[in-house]
Amino acid sequence: MPNEKNLIPFNQRTESEAREYGRAGGIASGASRRRKRSLKEAADIYLSLPVSDKRKWNKIARRGVDPEDVDNQMAMIIGLTEAATMGDAKAAKVVIDLLGEVAGEEDGGVQIIDDL
Repeated sequence: MPNEKNLIPFNQRTESEAREYGRAGGIASGASRRRKRSLKEAADIYLSLPVSDKRKWNKIARRGVDPEDVDNQMAMIIGLTEAATMGDAKAAKVVIDLLGEVAGEEDGGVQIIDDL
């Protein structure tokens, strides 16, 4: 391994060095958590926005979805479901995982039996 001589185990460092590195790691961890939280909030806001394309909105509304429920999240779910029914295995897995989370909160989840 390159630069092995630069690696010093924490048990051989002074207490002040260990504290300094721990503090730096905590600061970096906090920054990472804040960045992830803001990204999640931005995605949540975007998905809750109404569908701006009238063709997509009409397509979703024709499927019987209430007009106030036609948002980007619903469009995404419909797209995943359509892809899954057309044979896209990855889309099917995502839909099943989503259903498993929702059903898991209520009745223990979705069980898939593989006969292979």
